[in-house]
Amino acid sequence: MNLSEKIISEIEKRKIKQSDLARLIGVDSTVVSSIIKGRRVGNLTISRLVKALGPEYEQYYEYQTCEICGKKFLPKNNRIKTCSVECSRLNVNKICAKWAKSNRSRNIAKDTDAQRFGWGAKVKGPAVSVAEYNSVARKEHGSYGQRGAAERLAQSGTMRESMGLG
Repeated sequence: MNLSEKIISEIEKRKIKQSDLARLIGVDSTVVSSIIKGRRVGNLTISRLVKALGPEYEQYYEYQTCEICGKKFLPKNNRIKTCSVECSRLNVNKICAKWAKSNRSRNIAKDTDAQRFGWGAKVKGPAVSVAEYNSVARKEHGSYGQRGAAERLAQSGTMRESMGLG
């Protein structure tokens, strides 16, 4: 007997509606409807069935096999692939080792963010040192950024061109 048939027989045996059964289990009525239609049910819903209706629903749990040790376990959600914290750590180490092996030709730690992510400076910095540039900007009663903007504006003619917007 599959889960759908078992739920239908439970409703008939208790002489209640689907919504009443849903309330008893502690789920939405659409969940009971989807169970009856034969759709896949998560382990959380099965655990609620076990608590509300009895241990005969334990047979409907979906066990997974651990990717590391091969032991069967009951996952809390569909993304969990390992049975324990130890296996999870081993799995992370395995994934990191595989990634490092595939990327040995590049030493990513030495790359700058611009090299890694393709960022680049849009505007060249001043030809003089920052201190000199700041002192000239202060003499003109402005800031480093205001002086740079004024220079770009003078070179390009319009603010849109100075920003690289055409």
